[in-house]
Amino acid sequence: MGVTVGTWHFDETPGELPGDESSAIAAIAHRLEAATGLRVELQHEGRTLRIPTLGEALFDWAFSDRTISVLGFMPEHPYLWENLDAVMAAAGGRRDAAAHVWRPNPAHARLRTRWDNLSPRDRFLLRMPSLLAARPFDRLLSQKAR
Repeated sequence: MGVTVGTWHFDETPGELPGDESSAIAAIAHRLEAATGLRVELQHEGRTLRIPTLGEALFDWAFSDRTISVLGFMPEHPYLWENLDAVMAAAGGRRDAAAHVWRPNPAHARLRTRWDNLSPRDRFLLRMPSLLAARPFDRLLSQKAR
């Protein structure tokens, strides 16, 4: 199993996020929880965000001059990554354009909503674990918001 890399750049120090790394990760967790309505747990001394409903985690956070990077397991979970991107954009971040980093899928843009706003069918499909490093059932997600 590989990893997905997410990287966001900020024009200035992310003023919307606390200055120290552990506080910034906790703030991102709080914002992700508020955006999705899902419980987000801080684990491994506050360096990993785990989302139990999805069975997913974001780990190995890296902070450098106006850049925040994080890893997640492949294949990337569309609901988690779309909402993480929305949270980072709201804090003033813009996605890295490099070919090796996560990019949004236009078909998944409607997933940038609270969990309860998704149809029961979509919530069922998004809870399904990856199979052989793939998410084959994501193609069955609704194409329109309900």
